[in-house]
Amino acid sequence: MKNKLLISLSFLLLLGLAARIPISGQDRPDLPLIREWDFEDGSAAGWRPNDPSHWRVVTSGGTKVYELAMPGDQGKIRAPTSWSVWSGDDVTSFEFSGRMKCYTDTAVPGRDMCVFFHYQDPTHFYYVHFSGESADVHNIIGLVNGADRVKINLEPAATSAARLKDLEWHVFKVVCDARTGEIRAYIDDMETPALTAHDRTLGHGLVGIGAFDDTGCFDDLRLRGLSR
Repeated sequence: MKNKLLISLSFLLLLGLAARIPISGQDRPDLPLIREWDFEDGSAAGWRPNDPSHWRVVTSGGTKVYELAMPGDQGKIRAPTSWSVWSGDDVTSFEFSGRMKCYTDTAVPGRDMCVFFHYQDPTHFYYVHFSGESADVHNIIGLVNGADRVKINLEPAATSAARLKDLEWHVFKVVCDARTGEIRAYIDDMETPALTAHDRTLGHGLVGIGAFDDTGCFDDLRLRGLSR
């Protein structure tokens, strides 16, 4: 009986660790680890929000997380309204992974959190729109290139796997090969991409996190890649 109890406790501990640590997979094992962030020191130094008053490091569930506390305002072009980019590394090919949680009411189907990459300025970047529904502009890989965002992922509208439907943590991974333009975005299932694209418009830039017009938090971020 005692051995069975120990086995059960060990299994529960492993489940807890799995929920705490993002699953990075081996998409690009050749890419060196650049940085990791768990925000446990209470700091988001080096992260550059478009509106610093909307971002903060807070304690949630016994751990520190990087929180987007307020939604942003739509600008002159139709694009995500909130982001915080890591200012320390301009990357070409990369793998960016972590955990995210959306705070928006689950009754809102288009609720979202976004992952940014090859960010060059506020009107030139890519983003992955992880959403609770798949539609024309929801649950897409988008390109902002000096104009309103454009869907570039290969999956037809309303057919991609949309998994951001609850208030729980979700693991994500975005992989880009700058040489070929191949982009893959994963959520929860780290083996099969939810979204794929081929595009070489930008080629390099910063990675970041945020949302189109929602709030939420991020944790356990990891960047592997090639610095420019």
